[in-house]
Amino acid sequence: MPVAVEGRRRLQPEERKKLLLKNAVEVFARRGIGRGGHTEIAELGGVSVATVFNYFKTREALVEAVLAEVEEFLLTMAENVYKEHSNPIEAIRAHISAFMQACEENPDYIKVWLEWRASVRDEIWPQYLTFQNKILDIISDQVDKGVKMGVLEMGLAPRERARWALGNSQMLVSMMFDPAGKPRGMEQMVERGFDHILGVKG
Repeated sequence: MPVAVEGRRRLQPEERKKLLLKNAVEVFARRGIGRGGHTEIAELGGVSVATVFNYFKTREALVEAVLAEVEEFLLTMAENVYKEHSNPIEAIRAHISAFMQACEENPDYIKVWLEWRASVRDEIWPQYLTFQNKILDIISDQVDKGVKMGVLEMGLAPRERARWALGNSQMLVSMMFDPAGKPRGMEQMVERGFDHILGVKG
């Protein structure tokens, strides 16, 4: 049984929960959504298993909370990027860049997302589809804006282009996590590829 190490200052419940959630994301990234559990989170966080159960009463509640944490991380990242850019092409490029940066700075979140999007199990798939539609809405709005501004070609509907862009994010992750390292000139290759998918005018 792990020994609880609370640190010098006793954490408030919300602080403790946030810390345990970050620990849970790390455990799920390493062990998988189907295998990570309360015991590993307790060991990583230096608390008792009972403490983890106090915040996440069941395994189902734990999984739901971890996936909600990953969703919030990715949605907040997207929303912050699009607030900073009025030009839709610059905004989408900045979103892709932020995602690539997250692969390096917050890889656990991206790894959990990668498994989540490939898991069609009834208990977690509906939650992913809800999240996916939120991301598609954000990207679709930018594509629609770009078409109306005349900086994106007419062609596929905005939502279809958003789907293609989101689908290619898995390929992007596989390159970022390649043990041999990122391909040379990856940033330029990614920009050209997404410009083609989105219909950026030359």
